[in-house]
Amino acid sequence: MLTFKPVSAMSDRKAALALYQGAPDYFRLTHQPAPTRATVTEDRLAKPADAPASAKHYGLLLENGVPVGVLDLLVGYPDAGTVYIGLLLLPASNQRRGLGRQAVAQLAAHFKDYARLRVAVVDDNKPAAAFWQAEGFVPVSATTTDLGDLNVVAVTIMDKALSEG
Repeated sequence: MLTFKPVSAMSDRKAALALYQGAPDYFRLTHQPAPTRATVTEDRLAKPADAPASAKHYGLLLENGVPVGVLDLLVGYPDAGTVYIGLLLLPASNQRRGLGRQAVAQLAAHFKDYARLRVAVVDDNKPAAAFWQAEGFVPVSATTTDLGDLNVVAVTIMDKALSEG
């Protein structure tokens, strides 16, 4: 079972950065520069202006107490029935171990009273799109998003139904 630890202490931020640095393909496929400490700070604090601070959950995914990934959620965004996954990042060394599948399953179970999980997948990140589709997410719309520094990319919004909640 994976556990979630909010990133707050400097040691947590360093662990998040190490995980980011272990996923160079993600940053390349999403047209972002190599991650730095500033990347972690920006991701930890970033949220849409219309989302309350209480909706934001950014932290480390732990397996047996060891950081294996980073998870960023907005609960109740963009509507009360949705849990928006802003980032589920596993470094290359932790991919193909079932951790992503486990994280999605745990999220679905934990948020079972919500209507859906939602993710926006950068169109150029074909491996991510394949992963989310394999986990039962279906495309619902297409748009663009600004990943920072005017890095505007095309994304596909994908939903996984959870309940009638």
